Amino acid sequence: MSDNHGASCNRDTLLENFAAELTSAAYPLALRHGMCVSWIKVELGLWRALAETVKKWARERPPAGSSDELKVWREGFLVDLTESAFYIAVKHGIKGSLLEVELGLYRAFRLVVRERCRTR
Repeated sequence: MSDNHGASCNRDTLLENFAAELTSAAYPLALRHGMCVSWIKVELGLWRALAETVKKWARERPPAGSSDELKVWREGFLVDLTESAFYIAVKHGIKGSLLEVELGLYRAFRLVVRERCRTR
């Protein structure tokens, strides 16, 4: 087994853990607004959608150094995370104000991403 395989596995694990953090931020919001399916379907749906989004955007991240490019990338990432989670929430029968849910998801993700950036 090569070192690249180990690094790739470690990177995948880190990305999946980050997706789990994002899911933990989004899941309570989804529950507060009610769902038409079981809680586990919602949680797994969120995690899968967010993991896919995280992996996609990790490949597109600009190199370190360009703060303007990073700001644009981060905003696009937040919007895509929000759209992915919102789709799952709507698919599973979210109730209440859709705008409130969407804005709540965006804010929750922004906090997680901001905290991640601070700890690095």
